[in-house]
Amino acid sequence: MTVNRRQALGLMASLGLVARFGPARAAEPFVPPNALLDAAGKEGELVLYSATFPEPQQEAINLFQKRFPMVKVNYVRASGGQLITRVRSEAAAGKLDADVIDHSDRGQAKEIENLFADYAPPNAADFQPGTLVSPKLWPTYTPGWAITWNSELVKNPPKSWMDLCKPEYGGGMIGQVIAPSGGSTWSRIAFERIVLGEDYWVKQAATKPKLFPSGAPLSDAIVRGEIMIAPLIYNIVYPKKKDGAPLDAIYGPEGIPIVPYGSGISKTARHPNAARLYLDWILSDEGQAMSIRDQGNMTALKNPPLLPDMFDPKVNKLWIPDDGPLQSLHDKWLEEWNKIYGYRQ
Repeated sequence: MTVNRRQALGLMASLGLVARFGPARAAEPFVPPNALLDAAGKEGELVLYSATFPEPQQEAINLFQKRFPMVKVNYVRASGGQLITRVRSEAAAGKLDADVIDHSDRGQAKEIENLFADYAPPNAADFQPGTLVSPKLWPTYTPGWAITWNSELVKNPPKSWMDLCKPEYGGGMIGQVIAPSGGSTWSRIAFERIVLGEDYWVKQAATKPKLFPSGAPLSDAIVRGEIMIAPLIYNIVYPKKKDGAPLDAIYGPEGIPIVPYGSGISKTARHPNAARLYLDWILSDEGQAMSIRDQGNMTALKNPPLLPDMFDPKVNKLWIPDDGPLQSLHDKWLEEWNKIYGYRQ
């Protein structure tokens, strides 16, 4: 599929959605029904399969268990591809152990939609249109991509996504997470291709960025000064920045590619009430405020309980990938990206 820049802008309407937050509002308290509390307490536990980074996921689990100490969360973490493989294998053997499956790659989650039970949280109507890849799958987490740099080393930082193509940032100053790394990165490269233009990858690759397998080692490399600038999911940067690391960041004015997760309850859940309580909580104003405040995430709520860090509603806008039509382009665009950036799997 070859498009010029004018056509690329037109593709935004069919392959992605632009959204803005409404005004922040007071958070509604999370008050689950007594019947759900009693049923979850009797089950006493749940099994959570998640592709989320371990630190923020464990933070969320700790807060949930503090709020509802009668429910223990048994956490199983795996990378995106490994998690899908595990779920498929266990389901085929009739031994799927997960009650809740939490995945960042909405396309992959959609492919196993038949393994999820029907579910919608009490505040289902409060979520942005387009952030659900399925009526069964809900955006527990909504990370956003930011432009990050080492504040001790970069005195003229980039101010936009297009600035990452400037020759002054060449020679390995920039780091990139490889496009095939997973669903989070797919959202970023789809945004680049559709919003910034078909020639963006060629211009950006001309700066000779260093390639990394994931955001964790790339963010560490920026802190150490081995890389100076990189696009990164902000929830990787946020805790390091709070701990005093020499990091600064902006959201590009062209848009913030977001990664609404696809999370739901498995059909074979042995603890369906505990699973529902967990998802109802994390999707509530209380859970989303935790995600924004403590983890540096965006939210898929139309009117957030508080505005995310760095977010200026007058300037910033969200870009939501439309995974349905985009899935047909996935393999082709990854192959093109790999060729342009000289990456071999």
